[in-house]
Amino acid sequence: MSAATHAPNVPVGSLQREIQAALREPDPVLANLKITRCHYLLAQALQQHLGEGAGANFHSWAVWGSRKAGVTIRQEDLDQARRDGSVVGGVVGALVGVGCSWLLGWALGWLPAAASLGAVCGLAARRLIIRRSRARSASLILAGNRTVLEDIGLQTARFVDWLAQPAPSTPLVLADFLAELPTGSANEELLPQAFTHYFEARAATGAAEKQRATYLGNCFAVWHEHVRLEPYIQGAMPLIIRRCVTQRLLQFDISSLRLAVAQDVPVPAVLAEAAASRHAPALSLLRSVSGEVVDGASSFAGTAARDWTRIRERMRYVFALFHAFHTEPQVCQAPYSADQLAAIEAGRYPTGAWH
Repeated sequence: MSAATHAPNVPVGSLQREIQAALREPDPVLANLKITRCHYLLAQALQQHLGEGAGANFHSWAVWGSRKAGVTIRQEDLDQARRDGSVVGGVVGALVGVGCSWLLGWALGWLPAAASLGAVCGLAARRLIIRRSRARSASLILAGNRTVLEDIGLQTARFVDWLAQPAPSTPLVLADFLAELPTGSANEELLPQAFTHYFEARAATGAAEKQRATYLGNCFAVWHEHVRLEPYIQGAMPLIIRRCVTQRLLQFDISSLRLAVAQDVPVPAVLAEAAASRHAPALSLLRSVSGEVVDGASSFAGTAARDWTRIRERMRYVFALFHAFHTEPQVCQAPYSADQLAAIEAGRYPTGAWH
C-alpha cells in the first residue's frame, strides 16, 4: 500500500466510462481491483469540488471497504474461518455427543467416546459449512461490491460532472440534479440527503461547517449503501456463525491502521465544532438508525458490533468511525502505488505487495 499517492488526472466525463469498465470486468479479482480504483478516482474528484479541508468523503471510505471486500473475494480469509469453525464445531459436537449419550442411557464410561464421536462429526460438518459458505460469501461480496459502485458511484460521477458545468450552482439548480436520482425504493430519501449535504459542504466557507456537512453526506450515503447491501450481508454470513464472524473475521485496514468492528471505535480526533441547529433534522434522522453516537461524543464506548448483519449495529459503528477519522490523512491515501493503479487501469494484476 502506498503513502500519499495521487490519483491520475481523469477527465470528469471519463469517470462513468471507468465505472462501466469495472462493472463489466468478468474476472472477480480484477473486477474488485478496478472497483477499488474507481472509488479512489471518485474520492479525488469529489474532494476537489468540496474544497480543501472538507475531510474524507464517502468514496474515500469506500476505497477501504472495497479493498477489504477483495480479501473475501479472493478467499484469503478462508484459513482463519476454518480454524475458528473447527474449534466451535468440535466443542459443540462434543457437547451434543455427551447429551445424546445421556439421553440414550449410556453408561458413564462411554461418555468420553460419545464426546469424541460428536466432536469429529461436529468438526467435519462445520468445515463443510465453512467451505461452502465462504465460496457463497465471495460471490455475494463481489455482487455487493459492484452494487455500491453502480448505485452510488455513477451518481457521484454525475454529481462532479454537474458541478464542473459553468451553470450557477444554486439550490434551485440542485433540485434538478436531485430529481434525476433513482426512485422507487424504501430508502430513496437517503441519497438526496447525501448530495444535498455535499452541496452544502462545497458552498461552506468555514472549516467546521464544511467538515460537518461532508460528514453528514457520508453518513447518508453509507446508510443508503447498507440498506442496499442488506441481502448481500445477511446472505454472506450464515445465521449459525454470524457472531463468530463478527468477532473474529471482520477486521479491515485504513492505510497502516487496522481496526476490528468487534471493538469500540477509537477516538484519535473529532470534528471541529459547528452550529448544529441547521442540521438538527438530518441528525435526528441519522439517530433513528444509529442512536446518539452520530452526535460525535468524546467517547465511543459501546460502538462495537456483536452481529454485523444488524443494520443498527453497523450504522452505530460506521457513523462513529466516520466521525472519529474524518480528518485523518490516511483515510484519503491511495490503496495502491501509482504503478499498481496503472496496471489495474490496463486490466492487469499489479505486481508487488497489494494483497
